[in-house]
This record gives sequence, structure tokens and C-alpha cells, in this order.
Amino acid sequence: MSLFGIWPSNNDTADLLPDLQLFGEMQYVNFGNYYGKWVISLLIKPCLPQPVRQYVLRTYTFDSDGKYFLIQHHYWDDSCSSPKLSVLSHGRIQLRSSLIQPGAASGLIKLTNITIIPQDNNAAKELDRIVSMECPGQYWKSWRRYEEHTVYDSRYDEKKKTYNLWTSTYEHSVNSKGNTVHFSDISCMGSLKWAFNELKLLKIQLRPILDDPKKRYKQMKMELLLGDIHSNFRLREYYKPTSFQVALVKQSKDETVYINRHSYVIKHLNTIPMNIYTNGKTPPHLIEKPHLPPYIWGEWTSTRCEARPMGLYLTRRFSFYSEDSTWIGEHKFFSDPFCKIPKFVVTAAGHFILDGPSKELRGTSNIDFHIEKASLTVLDQRMIYDMRLPGMCGKDEWEVNVPKELSSTSGCAQLGITLPSVLNDVVKLEMDYRGSCLLYLGQVETDSLHSASTERPSAFQLPLIKCGEVATYSQGLRDILTNNIYYNSASSIRLSVFYIKCSLIVYAIFR
Repeated sequence: MSLFGIWPSNNDTADLLPDLQLFGEMQYVNFGNYYGKWVISLLIKPCLPQPVRQYVLRTYTFDSDGKYFLIQHHYWDDSCSSPKLSVLSHGRIQLRSSLIQPGAASGLIKLTNITIIPQDNNAAKELDRIVSMECPGQYWKSWRRYEEHTVYDSRYDEKKKTYNLWTSTYEHSVNSKGNTVHFSDISCMGSLKWAFNELKLLKIQLRPILDDPKKRYKQMKMELLLGDIHSNFRLREYYKPTSFQVALVKQSKDETVYINRHSYVIKHLNTIPMNIYTNGKTPPHLIEKPHLPPYIWGEWTSTRCEARPMGLYLTRRFSFYSEDSTWIGEHKFFSDPFCKIPKFVVTAAGHFILDGPSKELRGTSNIDFHIEKASLTVLDQRMIYDMRLPGMCGKDEWEVNVPKELSSTSGCAQLGITLPSVLNDVVKLEMDYRGSCLLYLGQVETDSLHSASTERPSAFQLPLIKCGEVATYSQGLRDILTNNIYYNSASSIRLSVFYIKCSLIVYAIFR
């Protein structure tokens, strides 16, 4: 019996999940709609950490002539209630079709300047220390709280000690009314790792808002997806994104857009005042959230189609059992951003150990996933030969839509699966504004296939939503992990019905 057997059949709710995650009517928008103000939505967790434990709120403004103004407010805490510093940047951007992500654009950016504003004395002292180490031989004025320091200006020629001929006014400058330019105090953008490479990959999409599932999708929110950030900050400056971060939402009054002769109403959904992000010197103070204990038992599923580097997309679902600390997880991969064209399914199971609070991430617990069993189901005939699966991953011949155990070959090297193995991860629980319980697992390293690092992640993936409780243990999972092949078909039927219910919960909450 394979691991796939204890999940719903492939023709049942497994194919139902992507449809209920509102991707059937998601629409791509022409690049010309990128101008305007974009902010993080408070309808999802707004204060997600970026790699290397940076808690950030972002607001980006794009003008129709290609100019942009970016504000990043960095915080000390995971609730974004205690501001640390603000990073502001101006520049220009040109867009062209992306060869990496369908429906996306590649951005050619011309950075004008970067300024930093420490928001407290501790941040000012830390910046003094960092600059003295990372920018030796350069003179800079002392950092002071609330003072704006320019760390990069494109018009400054380091060799000639002059400014180049390209000039412009910064209409959004914090300390000016339109014409004042703050010249460089120091010039070490690369050393300080404030690189805005996320602008090298952009995608704009509409996501439906439904009050009644039977109604036609007409009311939408407009999302801006920006490129992912490399998990290694030393490689961040030269990294070319291939995936996306959490979406920004367009902040504007209601407007109508036309796509393929259909009209859609873009609604403003943020539950914050429209002017809260207008002053880059005054970052928002969000309410500090209580940290929840890691009660992870139950059934969890993806809230949307998730993007991965190099053009892969997937949905995830997990089950955790409290009595024997066992888990089972399914990653279903697709070749399209709508999660409509499946390629393969990886199902893994084993035991887990909650290893106490994380010393690096507040409100987060360390968790060790012991991966003891795994199966692979190929849903695309070409993959069998392209990946050279016969003889390398599992015994006997491969067939489409037939699960195959991978224990006999100690995993599948082509897909980076090793059996047995231990994954050192982090886990965090939160509740959203609707009262739904969300589970965050650690973000996969950017170069995970080429990295042997045993460090735990410092950022999170998109959340999984809890869609129900489970029994304290699963007899079917126990039998598989102990190699005692036993399968109760009635359990499979009950599990299938449960996942239909779980899918409907996702549909109702994340519309």
C-alpha cells in the first residue's frame, strides 16, 4: 500500500482543491496597470519576515512615466509594532515580457538613490556599527534618530568625485517639497545589502471577491506580485528572481478595468486609512499579537496556488497527529500558475519533534520532520523519461497516475528526496482577522537543491489554513510507518468526505 492510498482519490477532492481556491477566474492584467500605490494587505499576515530575520512593511508607488518610489519600514518585532528603520528609494523602471514566469514582466531598473531613516537610538547605533565594518575608508556623518541619510546616489561618480549628468527631481522626497535632493553621505549600497532586485520580476493579477459563490466574478482586488528575495543576503544583490513574494494590493478608490471585453470592478479592501503610508518618516505601528503555542494537530491545506523558483507551482496539505507525533504531507506540483495542469504529487510521512521555542524568530517553534516514507505519483507521461525515473526512483516500471514507493531506492535524487532524512524547520501559529487558524512553515532556501546547510529557515512560506480536527492518531499511517500493510477502505471514504468539507471552508474564507 502506498502513502497516496490514505488520501482522497485523485479523481475526488484532490482535483477539487485548486478550483475552490479561486483560481478558475483569476485574471492577468496588462503591465500598463502597474502604476499607482501598492501596500501590504491587512487581510493576510502583513508582517511576514523576509530572509535573515527582517520584519518589513512595504508600500510601493509607480508613476505612469516609469518613475517609482519605494518605502520599506523595518521593525524589531514580528508584529511590526516597534519600528527600527525606514528605507526609501527612487528610480525608474521599464517592463518587458518575462521568459521565466508566464504572464509576468521583467523589470529593468535604474536606481536613483537610497536613503535610510533610523527610527530609534538603537537602530542608529547599529547602523554606525554596520557601516564602520562594511564600508571601510569612507567618511560618513553620525547616524541620528529620525535623520535621513543617503547611502547611495546614482549621480555620484566614485572615481571622479563628481555627479553624472542624469538629474531628476524627487517629487516624493521625505524632507522636501519637490526639488531638494539629498546627496550621498556614503556609497556602499552593495555592502549594506539594500538591493531592490524584487523589481526585476513583476506580475499583476485580479483575484475575485465573492459574497455569493453562485454569482459571476465581477468584483476583484488587484494584486502586485514582486520577485522573491534570495535567502542568502550576501547573494541578494546579484540574484535574479524566479518566484514571488506575498502579494501587494493596489490602494485606490474603486475603479473599473476591461479584460477580454469583460468589465471588472476593482475594490479597495484594506482595513486601514488611505493616508497611513503617505509619510515615509512615520511608519505604522501595528497592534502586537499574542504568540500562540504550537498546537499543530489537525488538517491543514493551502490557501492558494503557491509559486516556487524556476516556474513551479504547487498546493500543500498536511495532517498532524498528537498521540504518536506522526505527520503526513502532500505536495502537488503543477506547470501553470492557475494550478490546473498537474505534473506530479509527492507524499511523505514520518514522525515529528517539537524542539522548543526558536532563539531567532519570536513566537516561533523549532520542529524536526523525520521523513521516513515517501511516494511519488507522476501525472505527466513525459516526466517519466525526462527525469529518468525508471531504476533511479522506486522499483519496477512507472505508470501515469500510479503511486510508487521510494523507500527501495532511498528516495529520488532527481527530485531532492532522501529517505530516511530529517528536515530542520520552524513552525508558527496565528489567527487572522476572521478567526481562522493559520500555520506557517519555514521558507525553502533559494538554492535548496545545491545547499547542504543545516540552519533553520529565517522566513516563512504562505500560510496553511486549518480546516478541521483529526483523531489523536491514524491507524493507516501507523501501519505504513511500521511496514504493516493494512488498509481500511472505509477510512478512505471518510477522509474524502472530510476533504470536500475542508475545501469548502477554504472557498468560503479566502474569497
